[in-house]
Amino acid sequence: MSENELSDAVTRVLLELYQRHGTPMVSQPMAGVGENAYGQVLRVSWPTIADAATVVVKMAPRNEARRSHMHVVEYYAREVFMYQEVFPVFRELSQDPNTFTVPPALQAYCLKAPDEFLIFEDLSESGFLPNSRSIMPTYDIVICSLKALAELHACSFILQRTDSVQFKKLVEFVKKDNLFTPEIEEVTIEFGKVQLRRARNILSESDGDQVAAVQEVLQLCEQQLKSLALYCVDGNAQAPHAVICHGDFWNNNILYRHEPNSDQPVEAKLIDFQMSRYAPPVLDIVHYLFACTEKELRDEHFPAFMEAYYNTLHLKLASCNLSLEDIYPRSVFNRQLQLFGVYGLIMGAFSLPFFISNANEVIDIDTVSEAIQNLSTSSDEPKYKELIEEYEMLNARTLPIFKRRITGIVEDLIKYNMTETLFKMNSEQSSKVL
Repeated sequence: MSENELSDAVTRVLLELYQRHGTPMVSQPMAGVGENAYGQVLRVSWPTIADAATVVVKMAPRNEARRSHMHVVEYYAREVFMYQEVFPVFRELSQDPNTFTVPPALQAYCLKAPDEFLIFEDLSESGFLPNSRSIMPTYDIVICSLKALAELHACSFILQRTDSVQFKKLVEFVKKDNLFTPEIEEVTIEFGKVQLRRARNILSESDGDQVAAVQEVLQLCEQQLKSLALYCVDGNAQAPHAVICHGDFWNNNILYRHEPNSDQPVEAKLIDFQMSRYAPPVLDIVHYLFACTEKELRDEHFPAFMEAYYNTLHLKLASCNLSLEDIYPRSVFNRQLQLFGVYGLIMGAFSLPFFISNANEVIDIDTVSEAIQNLSTSSDEPKYKELIEEYEMLNARTLPIFKRRITGIVEDLIKYNMTETLFKMNSEQSSKVL
């Protein structure tokens, strides 16, 4: 299929939904190359019909190796579960169901492999547009993002307190992480380790008071990468201070509505819930802030960002006559930032090479997935390293950006006392060896 071609299954459902037989239907790709590993995203319109609403279609990839490597079946099932089971419950938490508007409306879906698809309302018709990943988020964009995230997280805290049985039922489906699992492919972990090692090696050529400390953090994260990731996504260990998280909270999964004739964002909506998980709420925060913003912005506004998030939680719970301090005390929130801030470095290692690359620099996911499949029966670490080196994306343009961004993440981990977990896990591992 071409990048703007609808599958037969999607076409049939669109005709059934809108009864526009014989009317020309136009589909255009929305996501850039490498921006959606989980399929094609198309905007569908009927240009010959005045005022006809457009829709957004997400279709699963058909490449078998890619489907296996990206866990497509599980990811599409999880996203549908969020829309069909979780969000309706969240809407009922308020007397006015229209107050929970964080995600778009899901209009139709199919989970029959390999033709999985989802059809959503087109939020651009309501003025919601993405912030280009080539443009770093501003203060106002970050504030909008964190407020929308807090609205999502607040629903979990409210439901835990008002209907714990229902909450446990929903958590049961998402408590097993679908990214970081004990069975995660070794080549995936090795990819993250390579990025951390690369940053450490680059820094060996640098001078500065913090270089040695930054290198130590990078080395410890590399050595414990898988264990750290599994520790961070374990929501059960943090209950009752865990929520149903977005799970993939980064720039491209957030849409913004601006004031008319202004660059001022006033509202955000979240999309792409295929990686939603039961975990500490701070995971979404540090993923976004460390992987998607510059250190300079964080240096100036980090306390304000935390306040915007936590105050929105407070207001949402207060609207349901609940006390945030009783349910998720500020001391627990701050402690979780210290314990799980390292997750921002983990996600930075995995995602920065993609985030900072242009379309012509991004690797072909089908090709890489096929190469990984050929290694799936091997545990030969050198072969993994050879594969990662063969498909290296960082180049003369992006390497300095990568160095600056990932160094900034580590410096902030040190600055905000978020390295404790790294050193504790390293100490425990050393004790086991002895």
